[in-house]
Amino acid sequence: MKYVNYAGTVRVLTSDSIAEAVIRYAAALHQSRLSDVVSIPTADDFGVASTVEVLLAPGVPVAVEPAPDDDLEPEGEAFLLEVARRTEAVLAVDTSAAPPDFGR
Repeated sequence: MKYVNYAGTVRVLTSDSIAEAVIRYAAALHQSRLSDVVSIPTADDFGVASTVEVLLAPGVPVAVEPAPDDDLEPEGEAFLLEVARRTEAVLAVDTSAAPPDFGR
């Protein structure tokens, strides 16, 4: 288990693979100067599945830190597939290309 530490104020407890996917996506967004909102799978204090929405953007710090192991690891296959798809799409954007002129 890992904590996704968001903006130094929110810690989201989630699985190792989800935390790693979030930090990879945040890095890709930063590199491309883009932002996005993701719903990170987690569990509440009673073990009920839930999500926490966070804005991943270049100016918002995100860190991953170790957390105590927990048997109530959130289900995240759909999240992992979606974040991997988004990460690939962001990395495919050529941010060094000049914007279109549109006749100006």
